[in-house]
Amino acid sequence: MLVVIAVIALLMGIIMPALNMARDQGRRASCMSNMRQVGVAPMMYQNEYEKNPTKTQAVYDYASLAARDNVLKLLRPFVSAEEPEARTPVYACPGLKPNPNPAYAPSRVSSTGYLVNSVVMGRAVASIPSPGRIIAIQEGWSLSNHLWVQPEPNNRSAAALEGREFTRYEEWHMFASQSDHSSWFTKERREQTANVHSKGGNFIFCDDHADYRKHWDRESGDYGLVDPLTKTSVPYEPTRASTTKSLDPAF
Repeated sequence: MLVVIAVIALLMGIIMPALNMARDQGRRASCMSNMRQVGVAPMMYQNEYEKNPTKTQAVYDYASLAARDNVLKLLRPFVSAEEPEARTPVYACPGLKPNPNPAYAPSRVSSTGYLVNSVVMGRAVASIPSPGRIIAIQEGWSLSNHLWVQPEPNNRSAAALEGREFTRYEEWHMFASQSDHSSWFTKERREQTANVHSKGGNFIFCDDHADYRKHWDRESGDYGLVDPLTKTSVPYEPTRASTTKSLDPAF
């Protein structure tokens, strides 16, 4: 009997990791399918308005009628969500859990795990060099009613959002824990962005294609940001200093 139990335990030790890997690969594939659908929406928006959706700060309950115009709200008609109460399942990665903080928990209509690159929003696509390299949307750490912008501008004035004033940006990646902000729920600091699928995430780029990368396989230049002094792209580092470093837009 002990031999049988030992054999079963051994088999479970072999099978369970394989099952977990297969489950994660399925979620990653489903998420990639969602992001490819969402990736087409900006192109349709650009064809109609000749620029990317408007730049904003973070927006609570982003899909509500009361929410100010923001990327995900403006793209709803292009992802088959014309009605105000229509859900947008393509905005939600199946690998992400709802944020446990009531202030950030997803609602029936406002539910997403996407983070939007504010550097490129509001710009004409022709003004973005190498759009196939520049990330427009990436995955975050939870499903939320909150539309986060990462990187986010340091200057939050209306003039800066409209491109009439200069602003630097920070937080193109997020090495953080719940001690740094109430929206995160991990006790230990870890990379919170693009870290949901086997230490990586899916991305939508400015030319509207979608791709997968490990969370460390990126740099600030992938978001259109450079060091203010050297004017070069900054490599990824898993530190708070890297997360909070202010960078210049490259274009």
